[in-house]
Amino acid sequence: MEIKIRLGRNSEIGEIVRLIDREHELSGAVMKVSSDIVRKWIKLRRSVVAVSDGKIVGHEALDVWPESGWAELRSAVVLEDFRGRGIAYKMTRRLLDDFLSKNHEAIFVAIKNRTERGNKLLLEMGFKEIGLDEVPPELFTIRSNSERRAFRLKVKK
Repeated sequence: MEIKIRLGRNSEIGEIVRLIDREHELSGAVMKVSSDIVRKWIKLRRSVVAVSDGKIVGHEALDVWPESGWAELRSAVVLEDFRGRGIAYKMTRRLLDDFLSKNHEAIFVAIKNRTERGNKLLLEMGFKEIGLDEVPPELFTIRSNSERRAFRLKVKK
């Protein structure tokens, strides 16, 4: 079964929101999102989906925080039946590569639950765990920082 990683589309906003919200309800690993947030990600070409047989089986997005300029990986979800196939890695790599194709340097960050399975993937991709006190405060305007871990990747071309 082929899985394609591509940019999200406006026609998929509802499906993406349902996928993210379902994962939020099941594990709490991602935050709930609105259609407006997903629409913004899609407009800025910062939303990627994994598609299998016409069905979205994964999603990840990238937000850039205005004060710090840090690029945050957001809403990484892969349906349980599709895990273990490298989908999360491919989605993250696509977002990083797309962003870096337009920017000569970047600081990427991911804020994760302490027990989240994606933590190992980030370390394998070259992210380093940092203290929450090293993260710009603006990143915590939409979430609590309790029981979280932060991972940062600095890239210069």
